[in-house]
Amino acid sequence: MELVKREEMQTLLGPGATVRRLMGLWWPRRGRGRARSAVCAAVSLVSLAWLPTFSGLKLIIDPPPELEEIAMCYLLIFACTGFLTKAAFFIYKGNTMKELLQLLSDTRRFYCDGEISEVIRSSYLQQSRRVYRYMQGAICLAMVFWVSTPILVRAFLSSDEDSPESYRLFPVPLWFPGNIYRSPTYEILYGVQSFSVLVAAQSTKTNAKPKTYGDQESRIIIDGKTKELAFRHNGHFTRKALSEEDSDEKMRLQLVKNIHHHQVILRSVLLLQNIMTVSIFILLFVNMVDLCTCIFVGAVLLQRDGNVTKALKPLSTVPPLLYETGLFCIFGQILTDQSEKLADSAFSCGWVDCDDRFKRDLLFLLMSARKPLEITVGKMSKLSKQMFVQVLNGSYGLLNLLYHFQSIQ
Repeated sequence: MELVKREEMQTLLGPGATVRRLMGLWWPRRGRGRARSAVCAAVSLVSLAWLPTFSGLKLIIDPPPELEEIAMCYLLIFACTGFLTKAAFFIYKGNTMKELLQLLSDTRRFYCDGEISEVIRSSYLQQSRRVYRYMQGAICLAMVFWVSTPILVRAFLSSDEDSPESYRLFPVPLWFPGNIYRSPTYEILYGVQSFSVLVAAQSTKTNAKPKTYGDQESRIIIDGKTKELAFRHNGHFTRKALSEEDSDEKMRLQLVKNIHHHQVILRSVLLLQNIMTVSIFILLFVNMVDLCTCIFVGAVLLQRDGNVTKALKPLSTVPPLLYETGLFCIFGQILTDQSEKLADSAFSCGWVDCDDRFKRDLLFLLMSARKPLEITVGKMSKLSKQMFVQVLNGSYGLLNLLYHFQSIQ
């Protein structure tokens, strides 16, 4: 018997689960499917490693003369290294991810509040699907520009040169032994690069998102104005009114249930942080460099050459980078904001009129919830709005540095 049912697993994995399986990033626990996943994972990792490898060879063996072309090579090296690291850690942390999903599945069964919980989960699932669709749209648009720009340049821009280099362009810079502009070598390399760009684009959606766990944390908020136990879901409330006949024991049992739920959430956040700490820290740094490089290359192509067609490649990459970076930082901030409300809500539950056992249990909850939940990546960077601002500031500083070198040349 599987630890997590197929339907529940699909819901917990969220949108994009099929893509992760096709890429070999999500492995089954046992059976022949693991061999198939291993083959798919090998293809994905090789595709992600192919782009930065040959861009690096171009920098070493045949360095381009222009600074923006050099910056484009470094963009590919940094971006694809980030994608490769993220995909590799997703596979490496697969068992931890399965443990987290099992914990969430058990939490759904043990702390389900009936029909209201299902309605709220359904609303969050719809929101998750919208976030996924927006991300997919931005990524697919950028991928189309990267793959089709060489064709558009060849169709709309005329060149006085008769050499193949002037009209047989590639989606990304590369060095390859032999004459890469001769058929069918050119067509094969173009196809391999296009497939690698597709894999890199889809790998941006492999990470677990903190919002699922922010949802769980927000379900344990106690509202005490009317001596009720309230479960808040981003503005939705399920209230179990306590009449005067309800005993203190019933309130205490409900509080104990909330305490157990809170402990489960603390454990799930620790597991989530274990999964994300290295890969997301590298991702934030890589995205900071990539944002700077994309803006610089696009601006140079527009200002110096007026080449809108070539500028579409780097500029179309900016929205997905901002979206992905903001996604982790903002959802991390939501988790922290929701957890900060727990202690205040618990303290306002009308505990003065309750017995000593209730007060002791409430004190335990207050001590557990006194520190807001935070997801720390790289052992020092907390996912928050401030981290998002720091990434943007870092990109701006690097952009000024590149413009300084450009002005010197």
